[in-house]
Amino acid sequence: MGMFAWLRRHIATVPDASDPSAHADSTFDEAGPQTRFGMRPGATVAGLDFYQAIEFQRRWKLRLGAYVRGEARPRQPWRDIARDDRCELGRWLHEAAQLDPRHEPLLQQLREQHARLHHAAAEIVRLADSGQRDTALQALRHGAFAHASHATVARLSELFAALNDAPTPESRPH
Repeated sequence: MGMFAWLRRHIATVPDASDPSAHADSTFDEAGPQTRFGMRPGATVAGLDFYQAIEFQRRWKLRLGAYVRGEARPRQPWRDIARDDRCELGRWLHEAAQLDPRHEPLLQQLREQHARLHHAAAEIVRLADSGQRDTALQALRHGAFAHASHATVARLSELFAALNDAPTPESRPH
């Protein structure tokens, strides 16, 4: 089974309009309401809830779209959004990620993609704030944000799988 197929089995579908976590006014809240991901066993590895981190990436795109369309207010200026060390994933990547050195290349790729994601999101907000809403929507759907979001989720998924497949001290031969 492919990694994305495996993840799809563990990740909820896109919320409908009655889902309060998709409310447009929560545009840039970091975590918002508790998702089902935080309650799944095995989701937290090395101090990060990977399911919730992936779910947050998906919801962030929805909230950015709501802001660009004028349906929500931003909670942060675009310059703050560009900082990749202020969200939960960013803090983990910059401060808390103490992994086996063999995972460092994947962790570095995740850091780079996550930074690109924040810069692309900030550019979308900057465009929307300057009245270029159509350009911002195109950037959200087909530009750097879409690519960085997909790549960030892919790297998160790969790292989660790699960490879960890592042998434990008990499983290593003596």
